[in-house]
Amino acid sequence: MRYPALVVEADPLVLEARKGPAMTVSIGPAALRRALEAGSRNPLVSVLTSSQTYRRLLAQDVVSDRSGITAIYAEASPLAQLQLIAAIFERRITVGVLLSDASAYLERLLRQAAASVGLDLLVEQLAASSDVARSLTRLRGAHVLLAVPDSTLYTPETLRVLLESTYRRGMPVVGFSSATVVAGTLATAYCAVDDVVADLVELIEGTGASGSAPLPEPRFPQYWRVIVNENVARSLGMPMSDKVRQLGKQPPGRPR
Repeated sequence: MRYPALVVEADPLVLEARKGPAMTVSIGPAALRRALEAGSRNPLVSVLTSSQTYRRLLAQDVVSDRSGITAIYAEASPLAQLQLIAAIFERRITVGVLLSDASAYLERLLRQAAASVGLDLLVEQLAASSDVARSLTRLRGAHVLLAVPDSTLYTPETLRVLLESTYRRGMPVVGFSSATVVAGTLATAYCAVDDVVADLVELIEGTGASGSAPLPEPRFPQYWRVIVNENVARSLGMPMSDKVRQLGKQPPGRPR
């Protein structure tokens, strides 16, 4: 066993009572919420929680010192998604993005990523109650829509209506999870659980299992892969190359 001192416990206060320094890993948003509410003094690493939910939960928390809390977010980075789009189109195009107040923090990252891969970006800010499908009229000139993980804009119902609307327009959509690809988006960069685990292991080994070294800033996973909806690609007349399918970054020593 790689970590013989590993303890699985649903109650953060039980972990807090154990002797000796320890690092707490919260898996998913419910566990992160419990850990924050418990006020644990252990270094805390959140995994498998989206960047939006992580930011929202920390904004609600009363802890003033955030140096002992960090995260590896659940979703692939904006850079990974835009690298995917660049590989699909292989030319300079305009990427449309809809953001709400809850996801506005992504705009700077998206603009930096788009510039780094040679893409143009068209961003429209929406109110949380906006009709997402009708808002596509504000993205005229965009060749593809990048849907970001924003629960105030994208629900299963609004995503279904959006995909119907974009399909009629012949506008491909790059999603934010493998589930959105199953639902009908063209493709996405995503992080499998194995990718996040490999990333977490490196973070733990870099700081020590007791969290003796400073925790890094919250970040998107460094390992990711691509999934393509082949039926949607054929319907849109957009054949996907092996280069696109094999895009991503794998942990060291893991075969593709």
